Amino acid sequence: MKLAKWFAGRLPSRRNILGVYAVIVFLVYSWTLATSFYKLPSWLFYLNIGQVLSIYAYAFSADVLDSVLALAGVLVLDLTLFLALRNAEEFQSRSIIVVLVALISSAVRIIFFPDYEDISGFLSGELTWWSISLPLGFLAAVGISKIRWARKILDGIAERAVVFLYIYLPLSLVSLLVVLIRNLY
Repeated sequence: MKLAKWFAGRLPSRRNILGVYAVIVFLVYSWTLATSFYKLPSWLFYLNIGQVLSIYAYAFSADVLDSVLALAGVLVLDLTLFLALRNAEEFQSRSIIVVLVALISSAVRIIFFPDYEDISGFLSGELTWWSISLPLGFLAAVGISKIRWARKILDGIAERAVVFLYIYLPLSLVSLLVVLIRNLY
């Protein structure tokens, strides 16, 4: 009971959490769709429509997990690392910057190494890549969230991204059901 009260007093508003989650969902699902549309024409040569839809069902199921874990990571950061800088009206913009830096940095890293043939080259640069990206993201999150007009822009993005929850979350529920049925029967 004490733990629930502790969290209730420290967590941001539901509206702000929903806005951050909407941005995460938009970025994660859009990345999945963008990368899969590149491969879709070749899939249609040797897969039927049911198999292609099955691939999307598994991808959206993974995206649900990815987006929930990303939101949990942002909340943990807010409760730990950003605790001293805590300002309720800056949570949404600060968290969106953290999400943007982490996801865009991941995407750029993957774009630089699109093939799995050079896995040792990919892994050898990971420490350097993230030791530069994460501190820059932290500084950007702290600095940009202090600028009022930037905060308004980021809050506007979050408000508009909520629309994508109405599209992606029902697709995810259907995808989870498909994956569950395929694996049980």
